[in-house]
Amino acid sequence: MPHRTTDKGPHRPALRCFALLAAFLLALSECVLAAPSLAEDAYLDMRLVAASDVAPQWPPDLVISGIWSDACLPSVQRSRLAGQDLDIYLRSERQVCAQVQTPFELKLNPARLAGRSQLGLGVYRVRLFLAHDNGSYQLIAFRLLRSGGEDRRSRPESGFWWSVATANNIPALPGNGLSIEQQGDTLAVSWLSYESGAPTWYFGSQSMPGRIARIELSRMVGGAEAFSGPNSAPGIEPGLALNIEFLSPAHANAWLVRGQPGSNRSIEIQDLNLVRLPFAAGNPGKDWQGQWALVVGDESAARIIDLTTAETADAETFRIRDRLGSINLQCRLEDVDGHAIASSCSLVDGASLLVDFDQVGRDRLSGQNADGLPVRLVRLPR
Repeated sequence: MPHRTTDKGPHRPALRCFALLAAFLLALSECVLAAPSLAEDAYLDMRLVAASDVAPQWPPDLVISGIWSDACLPSVQRSRLAGQDLDIYLRSERQVCAQVQTPFELKLNPARLAGRSQLGLGVYRVRLFLAHDNGSYQLIAFRLLRSGGEDRRSRPESGFWWSVATANNIPALPGNGLSIEQQGDTLAVSWLSYESGAPTWYFGSQSMPGRIARIELSRMVGGAEAFSGPNSAPGIEPGLALNIEFLSPAHANAWLVRGQPGSNRSIEIQDLNLVRLPFAAGNPGKDWQGQWALVVGDESAARIIDLTTAETADAETFRIRDRLGSINLQCRLEDVDGHAIASSCSLVDGASLLVDFDQVGRDRLSGQNADGLPVRLVRLPR
């Protein structure tokens, strides 16, 4: 496993703070690269690439590459494509292996192996299994891969996010929460969790040009107390991997990965359903009260809309009117583990439909108008 060191910064306070931050981020990234607790998963790269430069209509190839933990390199035994789930089964034929890390690369075409002429657009959940002679399989890697261009409309809102029960009834993680912030294409995540009952803080960052990302979360250990005075920076240990797909600016599916205890190769996956919720419960429409800027296409000017009067039409919808009473924001509610979450909205002026929003957050909505132009509705600071 690779190991590196970092140096201390200058003595001036501002420069020292900057140097400590730089050292922290450098140490974090290097710790992530080592990540022994995730075994093969941390050393593998999976990507969809064009099968032919002269025939872009062909379904893409899946390339699996990286560092294998020994010299017995695997080959592809079979694959299974079902909906958005793609399972790849590998097998190593050799019995005696030199214990030396070895580079490798495999290529297959999942759509053609499944008898399809195309791979549908969207996000795929890719699981990598290793087959054994006794017929058993062990899960060794997981990734989210997107077929088609990047979709930036679901970029997340910054703030607190919470775990709720998943659609397939996997319960929420009580007491667990995330702080998510995106600046440009960089997504940073702090995960507040527990280990053996003791509070634990994980942190990681990763580039996310679209709406999916894999973030290596490192555990922070040995830090100074708030009132202890000057002290050393916290230590960093390899922790978890968070694979996340943002469905909207305030809703995401995620898969938390860790190395299986007692195994140097297997991983475990925890399915998660993450939402950004208002602090106050009750009338859902009240959370949308305030001034908003309506921006059409690339226009530099915005129309200011002051939403003031919230009305709950029924258990599945709400409506909120502007101050003049002519404009209405009408939203459909989705029940997510007992929480009423706005899933789609329409902005109406009298009898005329202005915009349909299919990406709905607490502070930002995006969609299209009747002319097909992109439209954003952005909350203005109070």
